[in-house]
Amino acid sequence: MGPRGTLTYPVQEFRGHVKITLNGDSVEVAGPLTVSELLSQLEIDPRRVAVEYNYSILKRQLFAETIVHEGDCIEIVNFVGGG
Repeated sequence: MGPRGTLTYPVQEFRGHVKITLNGDSVEVAGPLTVSELLSQLEIDPRRVAVEYNYSILKRQLFAETIVHEGDCIEIVNFVGGG
């Protein structure tokens, strides 16, 4: 956990940091970065999730071109199979 109770994820040294809301938690990540890069950093398979970007569902084909900026709100929902 980072300063003031902020969750932190591994960051790449050549980038700055951006503070975002991720699934309701304030987190600091390397950035700016794309949604695809964020999912990769979090070790999440993009084929198995839906992403809400600033309160709108983001189409999977836009993950690689959508930039995550300071203050953005991201919700990641995993698909779970079962029966």
